Amino acid sequence: MTSWIEAVPAFVVALLILALPGAAVLAALRIRGLMALCLAPTVSVSVLAVSAIVAPLINLRWGIPVVLVGTAVATAAAWVARRFIPALNSIEAVSGARSRVGLSAGAIGALTALSITTLLLLLVARTPEQFTQGYDTVFHLNASANAVDTGNASSFAISSFILPTVKSSFYPGAWHGLVSLLAIVTGISVPAATNLMWLAVAALVWPLSAMFLTRVLFGARPLLLVSAAALAAAFPAFPWLLLQYGSAYPNSLSNALVPVGIGLVLLVLRPAKHHGLEPVQALTVVALFLPGAVTAQPNGVFSILLVLTPLLGYLIYAWLRTGFSRSHLHGWVRVALLVCALGVAAAALYTLPQIRSLFSYTSPAFLFFPLALIRNFTHAPAPIWFPALALTALVLIGVRAGFRRPGLRWLPAALVLLVFTYPLTAGTNFVPANIAMAPWWDNPERVAALMPLLAVPLAALGLVQAMDWLGSKAKSRNLSPALLQRKGNVAAAAGLVVVLALSNPGLWQMKGQVGIMFEVPAEPNGLAQIDAQELALIHRLPNYTSVDDVIANNPYNGSALAMALAGRQMLFPYSSQGDLNEDLYTLRFWLNRVGSDPDVCAAAKRQGVTYLLDFGTDYIPAFNDPRSLYPGITLAADSDAFTLVANEGHAKLYKLTTCGGIRL
Repeated sequence: MTSWIEAVPAFVVALLILALPGAAVLAALRIRGLMALCLAPTVSVSVLAVSAIVAPLINLRWGIPVVLVGTAVATAAAWVARRFIPALNSIEAVSGARSRVGLSAGAIGALTALSITTLLLLLVARTPEQFTQGYDTVFHLNASANAVDTGNASSFAISSFILPTVKSSFYPGAWHGLVSLLAIVTGISVPAATNLMWLAVAALVWPLSAMFLTRVLFGARPLLLVSAAALAAAFPAFPWLLLQYGSAYPNSLSNALVPVGIGLVLLVLRPAKHHGLEPVQALTVVALFLPGAVTAQPNGVFSILLVLTPLLGYLIYAWLRTGFSRSHLHGWVRVALLVCALGVAAAALYTLPQIRSLFSYTSPAFLFFPLALIRNFTHAPAPIWFPALALTALVLIGVRAGFRRPGLRWLPAALVLLVFTYPLTAGTNFVPANIAMAPWWDNPERVAALMPLLAVPLAALGLVQAMDWLGSKAKSRNLSPALLQRKGNVAAAAGLVVVLALSNPGLWQMKGQVGIMFEVPAEPNGLAQIDAQELALIHRLPNYTSVDDVIANNPYNGSALAMALAGRQMLFPYSSQGDLNEDLYTLRFWLNRVGSDPDVCAAAKRQGVTYLLDFGTDYIPAFNDPRSLYPGITLAADSDAFTLVANEGHAKLYKLTTCGGIRL
């Protein structure tokens, strides 16, 4: 696939994958119009993720038949729930002109966001086949490739290719299920499927999710809806920062879904203050939301709790105060219940190794705390430095307007909380701060990506307030009456957001940084996973090797990417692979002795090793001395056991020709 034009049909398939399963389930629940448009991707992710988990349990390969069965089951369950739960059955579908107007405004906003994000992606990646050179890219591309090859995209199997001694281990695999399904259905490469699915999530799922939260918070005014969806493409911190940092694709999917989760919780907790769905509908969709949220990236659940902390704190305080107003005994009983509930939840979470491991990561401070605070507040986290002054002003206007609305006085406190998260990880080494940010691995980039979750709806409200003020001034002076019409305002808002986005130097700075991640340098530079010579040899691997061959490699020099880029089995498919069997340990340290040592030869035969891919000692920046981790691989090329069969500059492919003293 050499051009983005060729990718359009596959992109349409990606949109259908994200839309159709959820749309079918929501139709069974009589949720239609704008709400269905916003919620369909979220429900689809859950349906697909659960289907991927169930498929291997009933001996089905991952693909369209599994999706059809999963969608049919979920739709039938939704229909039964609506049919036999009186509270759901009594709700009629929203229809009429008002629904159509909101749907049209939402579509205009989403298409505006799609245009902005697509333009920037096309500027940083010349073809859909390009891939980012972030540290996590190797794992995510190879995990998706493994799901395609094995027909298993279960979250309990997605990481199996780096766990030879572990039968089952949970890793959030919703993202890899989406990418592998797109690759299976369309036949495109895993890198192309990754780029197209990222575009679908970043340019449409995220704006629709932000629009849903805006609708719940501030109402269904068309001008507000189009502003929210379009503004989702204007903030550098998300979705671009996570693409620039290590290509954290699962976290990007999770962040894109979080506003829906926030909105659903608000609809359940405070139905009198928010509108869009009936409480029982919202609770039903919460049940549909959670599987996707957990299998996308569980920290999304913590992100929802973080944004709603001020409101939840107030509700808990009000609940305790009501208890004490009845009697001291009743109040203390409620305190005890609260403490027990928190203790049980904490204990349950701590029993999970995935949760415990979060506390082993800390990011050293690299910014002065006040500077980190200002940069987060002005939407300019590292690696960019130019503040988004216009967007910051709109957010402040939105905070002022939102604070005046009934039931929304928690919004300023939530924004302040989000503002302080980034400096807690980027501007201090204070241990309690590291612990507080543990759900996001105390990682500055993942934390900075949280700001737009609330900033987008607030900026949309601010933009509407600004346009209303300008409209009132124009009306008082009898100027530009066309702009005062509803359609004129909607078009003007979309156009204004395009101007705001494209005139934001920070967004262009981020575009430049993402562009660097997509670059393939001509020679090793110490930053990229692979260079042009290594990539050229990877593309030639099918000329010399078969899918049954196992290629020995040092994963710290980028060679592991051959798994996703050439469809070949790599002995070490990921650099942070901590689970090794006895044979892998032997080959890791002593492969250079395979020609003379019978034990090493036996290990190589058991693992099926037939080739060696040598990319030299230009290692990715991960550890101080990764060469010491794979000395057998590093020295193997100089042994008499391997014969050179192909090379591209410094990148070389060797064939194993002598094993245990026997010529093969």
